[in-house]
Amino acid sequence: MTEPQAATRSFVLFRLGQEEFGLPVTSVVSIIRYETPTNVPRSADAVLGVINLRGRVIPVVDLAQRFSGTPFVPGPLSRIIVAEGSSGALGVAVDAASEVTAFSEDDIKLIPEGVVGAEAVRSFSGMVERSGGLVMLLDLEEALPRIEFAGVTLSEEREEDELNA
Repeated sequence: MTEPQAATRSFVLFRLGQEEFGLPVTSVVSIIRYETPTNVPRSADAVLGVINLRGRVIPVVDLAQRFSGTPFVPGPLSRIIVAEGSSGALGVAVDAASEVTAFSEDDIKLIPEGVVGAEAVRSFSGMVERSGGLVMLLDLEEALPRIEFAGVTLSEEREEDELNA
């Protein structure tokens, strides 16, 4: 008799600096080459600006700034991972997107609160050991709360209303 297989979850893996992260593949719409976003005045610090992706205006978020306080610096392998959350689409600027991989639910561990603090812990659904290092698995809804870049959306709506008036 064979033992039941543990459930797996698939993630798009990406790098920010020396750290590796995973975003649930079910949230990812596309991965595009990095393009410089258009600045939006008075937007949150973590918002690099907006891009136009197939007719949709998408805010681009700087996770490096959000997680480490170090601004994102684009390089030749930089990408924007476009993800869809419960409150809409957004882009995440990353140093490189490497692959899609599945992890067993049994291998995903909770992040100890003492390591990053209670608020930051909510940004991650867990971590998994891989190739001698750790991959931090993001919870899209918690890592990038919509309220932080709601001002971008409101500014876009005001501009659109002014154009249509």
